[in-house]
Amino acid sequence: MTSALRGRKAVLAKLGMDAHWRGVMVVANALRDAGMEVVYIGHATATELVAAVVEEDPALVGASTLSGNHLVECGHIATTLREGGFDDVVLVAGGAIPPADVPSLRAMGFDAVFPTGSSLQSMVEKVNGLVAVREALRHER
Repeated sequence: MTSALRGRKAVLAKLGMDAHWRGVMVVANALRDAGMEVVYIGHATATELVAAVVEEDPALVGASTLSGNHLVECGHIATTLREGGFDDVVLVAGGAIPPADVPSLRAMGFDAVFPTGSSLQSMVEKVNGLVAVREALRHER
């Protein structure tokens, strides 16, 4: 895996009280292996995830869910971050997200959606590209 993510930070959380945490931990390890600093805050509400973003100032925010609460929770995350001036943070969601909900998440501001079964290598490569683009835009300002 690439080390291009070295020095960049991600905040990841498992939304709600969904007991299925293994997938997000596998993703966290893949991002760490690629050189990214990962702050995993565990089970969290959208409000708790946003608070962690404010504290940690990451390049990437990842929300994982398997419980079907993704549209409400992710909508809250995207709106609150945008209103708080964090519009340059890459937002990704993963888990049991029906294909029909992907356009809604994208419209909310999520840069990528990784359904269950997504390739770790493709996730890392996509995250690397998204973070690089956001950093380039940040430097142009």
